Amino acid sequence: MRSNEFQSFDFAFTHAVIGMALVSLDGTFLKWNSALSNLLGYDHNELITPSPSVRTLLSQIHEIAELGRSLSSMNIHPHRFQQNYYLPTGQLLSIEISISIVSDANGAPLYYFTQFENKTLIRQIETQLQEAESSLLEKDKSFLQLLEGLPLTVVVTAKGIIQYVNSAGLQLIHAESLNQLVGTSTTNIVDLTNHAILQERRERYYSGDTIGSVCYLINCLNGQQKFVDGFTLPIIFNGNMAFIGIFKDVSQQMLEEERLIQSEKLSTAGQLAAGIAHEIRNPLTAINGFMKLLRSSERMNDKYFFIIESELKRIEFIVNELLVLSKPQTTHVSKPVDLLSLLEQVTTLMNGQAALKNLQILPVCTDHSIWIHGEAYQLKQVFINLLKNAMEAMDSGGNIYIHVLTNESEARISVQDEGCGMTEEQIKALGKPFYTTKETGTGLGFMITQNIVHNHGGAITVESVPEQGTTFTVTIPKILEPEEAVI
Repeated sequence: MRSNEFQSFDFAFTHAVIGMALVSLDGTFLKWNSALSNLLGYDHNELITPSPSVRTLLSQIHEIAELGRSLSSMNIHPHRFQQNYYLPTGQLLSIEISISIVSDANGAPLYYFTQFENKTLIRQIETQLQEAESSLLEKDKSFLQLLEGLPLTVVVTAKGIIQYVNSAGLQLIHAESLNQLVGTSTTNIVDLTNHAILQERRERYYSGDTIGSVCYLINCLNGQQKFVDGFTLPIIFNGNMAFIGIFKDVSQQMLEEERLIQSEKLSTAGQLAAGIAHEIRNPLTAINGFMKLLRSSERMNDKYFFIIESELKRIEFIVNELLVLSKPQTTHVSKPVDLLSLLEQVTTLMNGQAALKNLQILPVCTDHSIWIHGEAYQLKQVFINLLKNAMEAMDSGGNIYIHVLTNESEARISVQDEGCGMTEEQIKALGKPFYTTKETGTGLGFMITQNIVHNHGGAITVESVPEQGTTFTVTIPKILEPEEAVI
């Protein structure tokens, strides 16, 4: 990550309105922002040697994170849990903690990225509403007074129509009076893009399922859009069945999270741009040098023109591979494909090149058709790339084996060579932009292969031993034999 990108991330981390921290894998604070210090009731220096209550909190984070890692769930979504915490003053807080693992480029976990949000007020409100529900049936006036005193937005609806909004809600939506909202459908407030979420929650309630919490994008009366986070409970309002929603404005929090994501995107884009610049700069330097030689030469030199043409073709090759990598499935439609027939076509195509290098391609396959769902041209490109890699790894002849194994749900195709092999470090670096073990390679071929396999719902793995050979294994889901298929 370049310095300006790191500063962007660090700025968003430092100035976030919610508590954030980086926690080591053994459960100690590595870095935290001032919002977390304020939330936990300690200054920055005091958190360096945390109190027993903070250590308990860290221990809980460590236990939950380890459980999430064992279930392999945290690699996709952050893990959230609620934790009670006592301030140094003795006050009890209810904190929602979100944990996600930050890994290095090889997928090894480095530390936990944690976010701490004070949910005490929401939990108190929820508790108060549940405890007071039975008595509020006879005390509508007291109920409304309670709602008016809440700092969070409260909306009461019946059959999707707004019946009541408290003062905090009027301020949030920029309404001058309650009359502007009473009788309005919630579909007029919730943005059109979130109507499906609204309908799904209604259906879940009527089917007896738990409604749970929700985040909506809403349209305010002044044209502004905001994100609100909250929950809904069924109540009796004015003697009728209704729903009460308690919501908090999280627009600023969503903006900060987007800034963090954008910072990571900029980092990735910067690495890719640096690689492209490096790969194209070399041939351009050669072209520029030979152009100067041609200007100073008294006669034409075909050798110079040959080198210039070669370098221009290399630039064209790099650009074409980048275009394939960016949109690998734009112009193709997936259909059923006979995998064995496809491999036979690829083997026939590559046999000529193999013979020139004193190589043999030896398929070890079943006689029965194996059907998968995909795009035949792209799948051919995958196995052509793997066979080309195998050939380029073998300078002294030998055999390349294609093994096909299946089970009930998937097919496994292995391309095994007897070439120079790779070290563990080289295997880990595969898939990085512009990393290659070849003198004239770009490192984009394996990225394209990887993307195509992933777009077909599959996976690709590598096993290699230096000086003994390499095996690439593609695993892809099977389908039943179709009536119409691509062969």
